[in-house]
This record gives sequence, C-alpha cells and structure tokens, in this order.
Amino acid sequence: MSNKDDFKSYRVQSPVKASLRIASIYLICGAAWILFSDRALNTLISDKELFAFFSMIKGWFYMVMTALMLFYLIYRTTFRMRVTERKLHNHYTEMLNNREELRQAAFRDQLTGLPNRLALFENLTILKDASLFYIDLDDFKYVNDTHGHVFGDLLIKEISTRLLKELKPSEQLYRLGGDEWVLVTRQPKDRLQERVEMLLSIFEKPFVVGEHRKHMTGCVGISHFPSHGRTLEQLLKNADIALYHIKSHAKNSFAIYDVSLSIPLQHRSDMERLLRHALDNGEFELHYQPQIHLESSRVQGFEALLRWNSPELGRIPPDQFIPIAEETQLIVPIGEWVLRTACEFIRTIHQDGDDQTIVSVNVSVVQLIEHRFVERVLDILQETGLDPRYLELEVTESMLIESLDLIADKLSRLKDHGITIALDDFGRGFSSLNHLMKLPIKTLKIDKSFIDQIPDHLENQPLTGLVIGMAKGLGMKVVAEGVETYIQLEYLKRYDCDCIQGYLFSKPLPAIIAKEWIKTAG
Repeated sequence: MSNKDDFKSYRVQSPVKASLRIASIYLICGAAWILFSDRALNTLISDKELFAFFSMIKGWFYMVMTALMLFYLIYRTTFRMRVTERKLHNHYTEMLNNREELRQAAFRDQLTGLPNRLALFENLTILKDASLFYIDLDDFKYVNDTHGHVFGDLLIKEISTRLLKELKPSEQLYRLGGDEWVLVTRQPKDRLQERVEMLLSIFEKPFVVGEHRKHMTGCVGISHFPSHGRTLEQLLKNADIALYHIKSHAKNSFAIYDVSLSIPLQHRSDMERLLRHALDNGEFELHYQPQIHLESSRVQGFEALLRWNSPELGRIPPDQFIPIAEETQLIVPIGEWVLRTACEFIRTIHQDGDDQTIVSVNVSVVQLIEHRFVERVLDILQETGLDPRYLELEVTESMLIESLDLIADKLSRLKDHGITIALDDFGRGFSSLNHLMKLPIKTLKIDKSFIDQIPDHLENQPLTGLVIGMAKGLGMKVVAEGVETYIQLEYLKRYDCDCIQGYLFSKPLPAIIAKEWIKTAG
C-alpha cells in the first residue's frame, strides 16, 4: 500500500461534523427511548408505585446505556488517534533515518567513503593552528585516457587507502573529487616540511590495481593558519596556488604558499580568459621557419609556428600559452586552425612554382587522443586540396613516452594515408630505440640542446654525430633545429645531416614574407 493509501485509511473527519453526528445520534436515541418506554409503561402498569419503580429502572438503564455508548465512542476515537499517532511516529522515525542517511551520503565521497568537500566545510569550524595539505596526482588524466575510468577509480581507492594509513590520530583526510585530496593537520609550522615528506613517501612503491602495478607521483600545496589565511576558503585557495606552482616546476614535490606565488597565477588566469576568445578574435598568426636541404641548398619545407598577439597582454611566448590551451582543451580548435592555415599556405607556395615544398605542423597529445583526430586531418587535407605527402606532423618525444599505446595506431593510420610523421625535440626525453623502431617515424628532429654541444673545434666529437648516424641507420631523415653558427653547419654536413633550420638561415617569418623569401632563396 502506498503512503497516499495509508493516509486515506486513517484520515479523520472534521471535528464539528463528528461532534454533530454523535449528538444527533444521542438525541434521537434518547427521544425514542423516552417516548416508547413511557407509552409502554402506561399501557402495561396501572399501579402508581410499581410505575414509579419501573420508571426509576428505566432511567438507570438509560444512564448505563448512555455511559456504555459514550465509552464506546470515546474508546473508538482514542484508539484511532493512537493508531494514527503510531503511524505518524513511525513515518517520522523513518523520515529522520532517511534524513540522516541522506546527510551521510551528502557528506561522504561515494567512491572512497572519505569525507568530501561539504564535510570539510562542515567539520573544520575551528581553524586555529590548522594547516591544509592540498594533494594532487601527477599526470592522472593519462591514466584515465590509457587504462580507462574504471581503472582510474580503482587507483584512486588504492591511493586513498594508503593515505589513510599514513594519517596521525589528530589528522583528517578529505577527497575533493577527481585526483584531489585535502589533509588537515595541526603539526607545528616548523614541522610541516617533515610531515609532507613523510606523506609523499607513499608514492615510492607502486600501486597494485588488479594485475597491474602502477607507479604514480603526487604534489602537495601547503597553507597554514593564520599566516596564509583566516578562513577556510582562503586557506584552500592559497594551498591550491602553492600546488599549481609546484606542479609546473616538479613532480612528487611540495610547495608552501607565499604571496609571490599569486602573481604568476593571476597572469595565467588572465591568459586563460583571453585565450578563450583569441581564435574568434583573429589574434593568432602562423610564422614559418624554412628548412634547408644541405645537399641541394634548397628550401625543402617550412615549420609552422604558432604566435599569439593579445591586444591586452601583448605577444605571449608559445611555451606560456600552449600548456594552458592543452589543459583547457582549447588546443583542439586552435590546432585545427593551425593545420588548415598551414595547408592553405603551402598550397599557395605550390601554386607559385615550388611544388615539392612540405609543411611541418606540431600536434599536441590532447589533439592526438581525440577519437576523430585522423578523420579531421584527412578532412582538412581534402578541404584545402593538399596532397598528404606534403604534410608532416610533428610529435614530441615526451608525448610518445606518456601515450605510446594510445597514439601508435593513429600515427600508423596517418602514415598509411601518405602523411609523414616526425619526432620533434629528440634528446629531451628518454626514448628507447625500441620506441623508434615500432613507430612510423620518418623524420627525426634533433633538439637544439644537441646542436649547442657542437664545439668550436671539430676535432672534438660530441654526441650529436652519433645521434645522426643512429637515425640514418634506421632509415630516417634527420633535421637539425637551432643551427646558429657556420661551425655547427660544417659539423652537420660532415655527418650527412639532411636538413637544418635555425637563425643561421632565417628566423620564423610571417606568411607574406616567407613567400617572398623562398623566391629569393630559390
């Protein structure tokens, strides 16, 4: 039976109607009794004394029957009231239990069972001597991308369990969501460093999830009452600022908040706000740096380099705004614009007579893990009318290390369509020869750090020559980046480097100037 039916079953009439009903019944019954009993006595009994005796009995009988009827009516009414009261009490108790369950659910993280953000604000009313450790995992998004969200959830539970085991009795751990936790401790300020180092030690051993053993690291931002804030909101904000600072500089480390840390964060916030509208406002521009083929001394191609000229902030270096674009996923539409613009540019170069020139475009791992990335590249080639063999896509070495399994198939599909794959910034990371041999890489771009090692006296042999020889042995074309001196040029010629790019020949040029430059260089 539903609650609605329950309510109908014990619904009580209006008090006035119920009272009128009882009074009417009593009046009718009393009048009928008096009328008929008196007539019966007058007919049957003529003796006055006997008549008076029976009249007295009749009166007492009426009183007893009246009392019995009142008892029944009052008993039935109070019984119904008691039943109703019990039902209401049971419903009220059930509502209280449900309310407590809902409250517990509202203040608990459903995945880990830890107190959540609401519980943090509910429980932490006394901030005296409190410090907040804002904990965040390094590169957790790649775990979800490569292993799936189910694996990511199991990893979060495993890390939460390990964090709980490291808590001191006076400390509390809260999960804010995603891969973020807050630990509240009342350790003295001069012992915070010792405490956070102990906390970070949980990442020294791999986490076991099913059959997998996953190594993870994390960073911690720290704020302390009252020097870093007098409210919970201020402490959280400043701990987050410290966390952001350390994550941009190191992994598996920590930072204690300082006022100076807020300045770059505000600058970043301004950049993110303006970056969201930069594409629509036409604030981006591509510059093209020539790649010179050493044997023929001709321009073999151009590398497209993105530039952002913000009306409010001025010219922003790519290493500042590209990471923000990747974090906010803005790199996807920006990357499509870069690819389309670069393809259109090289098409105009072909139409002017240099029909063998290629264009190299850098792609981000955020673009590559998009499920329709290959299709979008092919669509842009079709829209611009560029033959796929004149497009070279550059991926970085660090990208391969982090997402090899996720992007290898896509790179192979692109190669099958005739697009060249280049490995950019080789030498910055720790790629193995096994990676290079498995992936469809046709071009190896040597990082400027290797070129800078080339000494003034060619009798000294830096590692650069060995790298060139290795790449040539694998059948790859080698492009040296950042060539700035003739000594470096002669060295690269000696080791049969295929192409070079750098300020020795040309800096990155706007499209109009690049078109004129190639005519002069040719």
